[in-house]
Amino acid sequence: MESQLIPILVVFPIIVSVILNLMHGKNHLRLLVLALGLVIIALPFTADYGLHTFGGHLRGVSARSLAPGIVYTFNSQKMLSILVLSLICYLAIIAYLGAFRQPSGVYLSFLIVGIASATAVILTDDIFNFYVFMEIALISQTALVIATGTIQSVKASVKYLIVGNVAMNLVLLAIGLILASVGSLNISDIQRYMTALGDGFLTQPTLLLAAGLLIFGWAYSSGLFPFHSIKSEMYGSAEPHAAGFIQTMTKFILVSYAIILLRIFSGVPTVRPLMLALSMGAMIFGVVMALRQDDYRRLLSFHAVSQAGYVAGGLSIGTPLGIAAGIFHAVNHVLYKSALFIGCEVIKYRSKTTDFHKLGGAIVGIPFVGALVLGAKFAISGIPPFNGFQSKLMLLKAAMGVGMPEIALVMILVSIATFASMMKAFYMVYLKAKEGEVVEEPVPATHVLALIILVGLCVLLGLYPDLALRYIMPVATNLGSPWPGGVP
Repeated sequence: MESQLIPILVVFPIIVSVILNLMHGKNHLRLLVLALGLVIIALPFTADYGLHTFGGHLRGVSARSLAPGIVYTFNSQKMLSILVLSLICYLAIIAYLGAFRQPSGVYLSFLIVGIASATAVILTDDIFNFYVFMEIALISQTALVIATGTIQSVKASVKYLIVGNVAMNLVLLAIGLILASVGSLNISDIQRYMTALGDGFLTQPTLLLAAGLLIFGWAYSSGLFPFHSIKSEMYGSAEPHAAGFIQTMTKFILVSYAIILLRIFSGVPTVRPLMLALSMGAMIFGVVMALRQDDYRRLLSFHAVSQAGYVAGGLSIGTPLGIAAGIFHAVNHVLYKSALFIGCEVIKYRSKTTDFHKLGGAIVGIPFVGALVLGAKFAISGIPPFNGFQSKLMLLKAAMGVGMPEIALVMILVSIATFASMMKAFYMVYLKAKEGEVVEEPVPATHVLALIILVGLCVLLGLYPDLALRYIMPVATNLGSPWPGGVP
């Protein structure tokens, strides 16, 4: 069904970002961004499920006919993703307004650009349009990191951009190869062509090369192995509230990118095993590096890429249960990880540092915040009744369902290591006796509110996972297929 309101999900945030940029340094900026942010959160409820066509694209044309139009598609899973993305951006904004007395319209503008670009990535059914908005999303992430103003943030951003320049040009090359072979940039058209091609795909070197290049770009943009250190450095160099939003953008881009790979290359027997290998690498190396950290932000940053491995792993398995588990874990992860980053910002705000050796005794001054953060740590560790338990259990079932107990074992061991490092962090920040006087500065109410909302959602989805799964399962069922050569 044609829906005329789908483009508003992208266009309105772009307009808001321009307005906020123009309002920099002016009165009422706070009230304006808070009001417009609520409107953005409400937007996913206004559009009907279906598609919107730009440029007169004719449905049903042959795969060899050029389809110049751009199509956006909107379904229940995309609605949930955009809603969660907008909510976490809004909570990042209120945390920013609470921690900084003079808000920057330019900085707020880049946060909203993040919503617009990630939303377009989620919605688009055109692979070149996907590339364009993914570039914009990566640039907005870099801008948020550079805004920190530290030497470390500039170094991390430059490194990210240099590698990104190579990776994204390879993605563009892959898109060119697909266009040359298929004659269309529309993902649905490409999918139909690949399905019709069948095993003949293996005799098409240009398409095989395109598959490899696109997987390379997926690993880079998602922070998977071997790019986990670069991505974690970006998270660790941003302000914690911004890091929470950046990793949210990354997870939903990861999901959207993986869905495209599954749609186009599901018939290629080596694609999903390669994706799964990269996912396992991120999971393992991320948690190992997290265990070695003595800085709170760095520890959380490596856990962000480790948990991305879980998300990518479920999607890589590619069965209906695996896809549903991966998407559900993405939703769960961005909630508890954003809570952990905002909790980290509370510590940074009070103590002016996130170095474990200089922290301690926080439970005395902020016991309520400590309890909320502990709940988020239980969630990331997969402990019931929090949401992380539900999605990790689904991931284990998905791995066992395709006859890969070794993958399930890795997931369990990584969860145990995650719990160990999270308890270490909680002890170092909240329970360890601190040398000297314990800081007694008040915590911004905005941070407490954000923590209550995020941890509350973690508990809610842990007790009632169907609140999210009912939006995810229809898409996962339609997209999923048996593991290549394995158990259906």
